[in-house]
Amino acid sequence: MKDLETIAKEIREFIENNISVFDDEIELLDDTNIFTSGLVNSLFAMRLLCFIEEKCAVTIPDEYIERENFVSINAMLELINKIRG
Repeated sequence: MKDLETIAKEIREFIENNISVFDDEIELLDDTNIFTSGLVNSLFAMRLLCFIEEKCAVTIPDEYIERENFVSINAMLELINKIRG
């Protein structure tokens, strides 16, 4: 099982490598709101969800598929931690 620090790094790299309009002036910190910063739209959020499920070997239940669980890397890490129990 991957540790949360490794997962955070992988999520950050996934976002930076898959956003064609990534703005170098926006610093992607673990608490950066990826929606309000304009980095992510809802379609990319679904790709991100699939990436997390694959990389973390988890299934995200439908009731957890809410925007607030994906607004930042920290929120995603909390979600992964919650799912893992």
